[in-house]
Amino acid sequence: MNRQTTLFATAFLGLAMTASAQNTFRSAANAAANAPTLTLFSNKYTLASYNQKYNPTWEFTSNEAINAWTSLVTLIDRADAKTVTDMDKLSEGLMSYYKKANAVVLAAKTLKNKAGVSFNYMLVAFDEPAKQRFELNFIKVGMGPKNAYIMLIGLRIRDPKDYKARTKEFLEKRSGEVGEALGEFVVADLSTLPRREF
Repeated sequence: MNRQTTLFATAFLGLAMTASAQNTFRSAANAAANAPTLTLFSNKYTLASYNQKYNPTWEFTSNEAINAWTSLVTLIDRADAKTVTDMDKLSEGLMSYYKKANAVVLAAKTLKNKAGVSFNYMLVAFDEPAKQRFELNFIKVGMGPKNAYIMLIGLRIRDPKDYKARTKEFLEKRSGEVGEALGEFVVADLSTLPRREF
């Protein structure tokens, strides 16, 4: 992945957000079956799905069904990527995958958060005209204590009148705060999350 310091297209989540929000995993006492939660931009996301078809993957939603989400947070544990070089190769593979899936890669950069920790960032868009929406994927590929992880925030922006204009407006208005917040999000130890498929 090309290492540059600028970010030319970042944005996400039509929610009230602050980059300084505390981002931690917590056990939700009131959540069904004590499902783990994650707090992102002052919103609580509850674990809605787990599978390990390819790699351990956890999907979190905020008061939405997993099969009808408009915003989704996905965490993927990549035990096969143990070095920064592996992390970069993983990012390049993701980019190739998205291009083959007819997504438009709007940004692909290596950035640093306030603590000086580097991570790879991508913003990709799927145009879905039949559903009158864009699906945006904001992706962070970083290193955990033992290996790499992928954090993906998905957003579906729909507008029967003009979904393209709405998406463009969203990107223009939300870019800075979301890019920073994604970079500052601290991914907890993924080994603490449940690994029972459902």
